[in-house]
Amino acid sequence: MWATGLIPSIGGTPATGFVLPARHINASLRRGITLFEAVVAITIVGMTSIAALETSAGEMRAAERARRALEVEALATSRLDFMELLIDRELQALPDSVETGTFEPPLNEYSWKTTSTPLADQAGVYDVHVTVDWKSGSYTLRSYLYRTPRLVTRR
Repeated sequence: MWATGLIPSIGGTPATGFVLPARHINASLRRGITLFEAVVAITIVGMTSIAALETSAGEMRAAERARRALEVEALATSRLDFMELLIDRELQALPDSVETGTFEPPLNEYSWKTTSTPLADQAGVYDVHVTVDWKSGSYTLRSYLYRTPRLVTRR
């Protein structure tokens, strides 16, 4: 199992006088990669790809949540702004078109509910809630509105 004679050297010219086992000669002449090396390389590439895809998916979910939060906040604020235009009598008994509804397309996946409750201990102050609902959640905006109470005078 011992080989003697010419062994290829790094520069391409043969070297003489070395005696090496035959398995070392075959190993030094071999070109390419083993099946094990290929499997390890594919595994590393696969794990890196999966990690990158999970990161991208997480970022996309976060972007979707941020988009929805901005839309819902703007819609709730617009309904609250509308509530500020109502007079005292309307705040005491909300009209049906103000109490519930669905937004116009392309935002028709959202609907709203509003409530207005006068505070018993403070005349003219209303506790207003605007809730925007969608298929997978809801958002509530709460505020207080003040209207000058009617003065009752006796003659």
